[in-house]
Amino acid sequence: METRKRRATRVAQTPVRHKKDKKSKKKKHKGLKIFGWIVLVLVLIGGAIGGKAYLDVKKASDKAYQEVNRKTVAKLPSLKAKSPFSFLFLGVNGKTANDVLVLTVNPKQNKTTVISLKRDIYLTSEKTTLKNLYGTKGVAGEIDALQTLLGVSIPRYVQFDMRGLGDFVEAVGGVEVANDTEFISNGYQFKKGTLSLHKSDEVKAFLTKVTGGDVDDEKADAALIEREQAVLMAVIPKMKSVKTVLKYNQFVSAFGDNVKTDLVFGNLKALALNYNGVLGNITKENLKTTKTTIDGKDQIILSEDQVNKAHDRIEEALSE
Repeated sequence: METRKRRATRVAQTPVRHKKDKKSKKKKHKGLKIFGWIVLVLVLIGGAIGGKAYLDVKKASDKAYQEVNRKTVAKLPSLKAKSPFSFLFLGVNGKTANDVLVLTVNPKQNKTTVISLKRDIYLTSEKTTLKNLYGTKGVAGEIDALQTLLGVSIPRYVQFDMRGLGDFVEAVGGVEVANDTEFISNGYQFKKGTLSLHKSDEVKAFLTKVTGGDVDDEKADAALIEREQAVLMAVIPKMKSVKTVLKYNQFVSAFGDNVKTDLVFGNLKALALNYNGVLGNITKENLKTTKTTIDGKDQIILSEDQVNKAHDRIEEALSE
């Protein structure tokens, strides 16, 4: 079996060869549409719009574009030819990466495969965790580390600032989310049960880390991430509604303010035309971690088996 070190060297120097398609049982994760917030922008680009609307979308796309100075190399395949490719999705909050996902979109298989990595995974090569690596080396560091670790090609990234979710909630006219814990934050009281969130300030309060009592730091972090995901997934189904399209300017503004990506406007147009269908068929793979002690501290890492599993899933998803 090829080692991680050899795979990493091969990825950095030559294009990754894709394995033949294999049959595998994967559980469809109906709730996960972690990058679906981009759908409306793609629909606007690919739909029957023109004039000012088109220019507004292009302006937001240009504002969101941000090239990164990465050390590893990965070439984006032809989007016009509907070639499958992988990209890194980062849901960030300040200098911390909360959501770390490698997504592989394949219009020929008509599906998207998601590899989910816990943010607390310790990277021995970097001597830090995925969430903290973002704070020191940014997106480039995350891409370099994961491409090397997994031995796969990751040519592009999409970064979403979770603190901007409130702007998207306003743009879609409000959302309803389930809340498991009663708490007060920034003057707002959030009770248990189904909540209706409408204003940006209200959402920001809901997405504030809450500690105290018998809630430790780790549980508070986990609860915050759950609330972020709940709001994000509540926003997504409403993005293609008539009301949202009519308020496209507010939505596009939120996109430009809270999204960063190295996909250029032409890439987004190609995705709108050739890849939109893959959003309806999403499978998710959660990588299991192993606890260990490194330099006297408890850490969680990925075993060699889990690394190989992720590598194989991604290459299978890249098969044409």
